[in-house]
Amino acid sequence: MEIPTKNTIFADMERIRLTKREKWVLRALSNQGFDALSEFDSAAVRSLDNKGLVRGAYTEGGGMEAARLTTMGKEYLRDNPKLRNPVDWKWVITTIFLAITAIATVATLFVACSLRSG
Repeated sequence: MEIPTKNTIFADMERIRLTKREKWVLRALSNQGFDALSEFDSAAVRSLDNKGLVRGAYTEGGGMEAARLTTMGKEYLRDNPKLRNPVDWKWVITTIFLAITAIATVATLFVACSLRSG
């Protein structure tokens, strides 16, 4: 059994669905640190905190005092620098299958109608 090391723990990290604001906050924390954030970023920081990518310190009123990237957040940015969201392949394949079925149905109806009139 292989003992996971720091380099292999996040090697197979799956993509996490992030909003545009969450992506902006991750990049801001990575590049400029906490000073780049405003009071309006508190909800995004809280969401990223729940996902394990950021650790935030919050005030009683719901604001935030500080935020920083976690190890998982740094690894996620390293593995997925463009912060692309995951693709739902099941939905893509189902949609393609349904489109092909619809086209085949219309073609069948067209052929059946042309045979009757001819």
